[in-house]
Amino acid sequence: MNKNIAKLLVAVVVAIAFIPSFGSSINSEKTSSTHTVMAELGSVSWCPHCPIASREIYKIFNSSNHDFYYVTLVYDKNPLALKRGRWLSDAYIPILYLDGGYKVVDSPSNFEAEITNAENRNVHDVSINVSGKWEGNAKIEVTVKIENNGGKAYFGHLRVYVTEINSRWNDEKGLPFHYAFLDFAINNYVFVGGGKTKEIKATWDGGAMHGNQTFGDIKECNIMLVASISYWMPFIQNNPWDKPKPTHFIAQFVDDTDAAKV
Repeated sequence: MNKNIAKLLVAVVVAIAFIPSFGSSINSEKTSSTHTVMAELGSVSWCPHCPIASREIYKIFNSSNHDFYYVTLVYDKNPLALKRGRWLSDAYIPILYLDGGYKVVDSPSNFEAEITNAENRNVHDVSINVSGKWEGNAKIEVTVKIENNGGKAYFGHLRVYVTEINSRWNDEKGLPFHYAFLDFAINNYVFVGGGKTKEIKATWDGGAMHGNQTFGDIKECNIMLVASISYWMPFIQNNPWDKPKPTHFIAQFVDDTDAAKV
């Protein structure tokens, strides 16, 4: 069994043992016309097909016709991005994961249609807001507020991606990636009571070690914080290929996303 999957299964068992049985009823969900979709684009710098995917997702995002944010996982330049890709069992690039793996899209020509479909999902009635303050010396103060609008308690996985808007890494055409993932500022489980709001703060230091590299040279106004909140319950999803194995991965579907430029 994939080690990452095994670790998550253990975490799920522990979570089940300690979480009260509040469940996921239809009453705790809403039509997702107001939910912001989370997109993760798997890519590498040497791939001849990746510039097309990068250009397409960037064009869709800048059209402002859709309610979503995205990050680019540059696997060959950042081991932390590669770690996220392995969690998703990604073996082919380019590939787009929507809402934490709810949908996997392997053709740039289908990106926009599948983003539209994801926008219409039913999601739990929670909302997320993220803000960031530039502290100087590559340090960012991150504040996240999660509002549970439902009547039942909510247990979810909070991720705050730190991304470079215009990346230090270039694609195969020599053009910079956009919203390239550097590291997580926050990557924790959170509990929010029914009708309650929870605030979480963290300081992200670009000058610290992030995997095997540092990002002490990041620039103010070139950083985007992308925050997503996923319901804790895992789902077994499959990538759209037969080999190599494993093709399946454990997904946690995103309920809301927000972003802030720093």
